[in-house]
Amino acid sequence: MNAPDVVVIGAGSAGCLVAAHLARDRTRRVLLLERGPLAVPEQAITELTTLPIGPGAERVLRRQETRGRDIVRGTGIGGSSVVNGGYFLRGHLDDYRAWPWSLDEITAGFEELEPQMRASPFTDDELGEVATAFEKYWRARSPRDVGAPTGYAKPAQRARTTPDSSAWPTVGINRVRSNRTGGHRWTVADAFLRGGASGPELRRGVGLALLGTPGRVTGVLTDGGRIDCGEIVLAAGTLGSGALLAPLLGPLITHEHPETLVRFAPMGPLRRNPLLQTVLHTDPGIEIRCYSDDFARYVAGLPASGVCVGVADMTHPTIGTIRPGGNADAVELDLGVPDENSRARMADAAAQVVDMLESPEFAHLVRPGTVAVDQSPGMSSHAWGTVPLGTHSAQDGSVLGVTGLRVVDGSVLPGPLRSGPHASVLMTAGRIAQRLVS
Repeated sequence: MNAPDVVVIGAGSAGCLVAAHLARDRTRRVLLLERGPLAVPEQAITELTTLPIGPGAERVLRRQETRGRDIVRGTGIGGSSVVNGGYFLRGHLDDYRAWPWSLDEITAGFEELEPQMRASPFTDDELGEVATAFEKYWRARSPRDVGAPTGYAKPAQRARTTPDSSAWPTVGINRVRSNRTGGHRWTVADAFLRGGASGPELRRGVGLALLGTPGRVTGVLTDGGRIDCGEIVLAAGTLGSGALLAPLLGPLITHEHPETLVRFAPMGPLRRNPLLQTVLHTDPGIEIRCYSDDFARYVAGLPASGVCVGVADMTHPTIGTIRPGGNADAVELDLGVPDENSRARMADAAAQVVDMLESPEFAHLVRPGTVAVDQSPGMSSHAWGTVPLGTHSAQDGSVLGVTGLRVVDGSVLPGPLRSGPHASVLMTAGRIAQRLVS
């Protein structure tokens, strides 16, 4: 068998997109390696009113972080786009000003991507009870401090100067855009692999390790043997790609958005809705996430603990490390904890969420005396930035100082985003893919 021209490692969001783009050239042999299930996901597990990540879920990879925290990621064709909440927001326009591409190119990338991913905002008549009260509360308030003195601007006061104002989030209420169709997630597998006349060769690969000499990668070792190739494209997600990079590059710095949860017991059962339909972005860079119900309603086997409102620090991420182990599965992960400044920012915003939940707008939803703030912040599952564009990797994803290796997933995001990273990861993968096929 001839050696492949390109091996793409990871068939999640970035990997499906890049492999599909590369395979359009019939003269190029593209091998897509994936450790999880190789079948395109069935609709039964992609309903937006569920998170199929419970114990024993087939399409879930669980890692244990050094601090004892459970890290859940999607695995198999489509990766986390099959099992996540379907949140598909761009960052704020200003978030991309330091990126190595022009804002025009970034905007064009999103405009090309969003129809392919069937991204659309939730409409008024789709909002659940908690989301409706959340928007009513914030729309009625004057600008005020939410997490820092710079404050919060009402939607009517936003300065929208971008060409496509409805698609760019900004300070204030942002209706979540979701990759969906007919009540189901529209995954990257649906968008880029399903039903294509041609595509990459797909093969199971576990126990992976990169092969080569110092400064050059020449192939990959799998449980099935050695695969030599012209080029390796890493798309295994920030943590998965980091596990493969760390033995080559040494310990890597990674980033995560910390999140504090404010919980309450509802007065009665809530309508089933997608998990996250509306968010508030504040000037200080806090994202307040109005979850639709108790997470136990979405994850089988999870004990009930109350309906949540998340308070995430998007501009002061935690700093963690990925250290090499014996192989990609033995890597040491530490995603860090928020510093004192970040804890204070989230505590200030969480206190105002408590005020919100005790307001008249929520009186019909919140059982009195049940509002409580978690003492220990959690994580947003947004790891990013181990080999950022512009400093550790080039505009085409090539890792500086290493020949034969590119990275195309969240590992290359070069700075904080004030929205979750999924849409930006795919936009980034699309921009890199354009450079590889041009």
